[in-house]
Amino acid sequence: MDATRDRLADLLAAYYEGSGFRVERRADGRVLGHGFGGVTWIGLPVVPSDLEDPAFPDRLRALSEERMPTGERCPLELLPDEPCADDLRALLGELHLAERGHVEVYSVLSATRAG
Repeated sequence: MDATRDRLADLLAAYYEGSGFRVERRADGRVLGHGFGGVTWIGLPVVPSDLEDPAFPDRLRALSEERMPTGERCPLELLPDEPCADDLRALLGELHLAERGHVEVYSVLSATRAG
């Protein structure tokens, strides 16, 4: 799974770099895109084992609450391995994160086209 997570993180990094953002990779797997006007995007690769982790919903909640210095929530962009994409979307619905508007799920295909 580490190879898949690394591949997804590379796609997120390439996407942010291609958008002109400064990229920062964190040890916990997050890829941050520091953009214009102080906006920070949080990119998170998601693999099936994440969805099996009982702590993962709390992690998503915490990430969805991270804020920029201006007080607005950071956009949270999730890039799942395709086999777990539907389960991730279902989890976001259960957690009521999908309706907040700042949490998005992207497909690998769209990420490769954007990069």
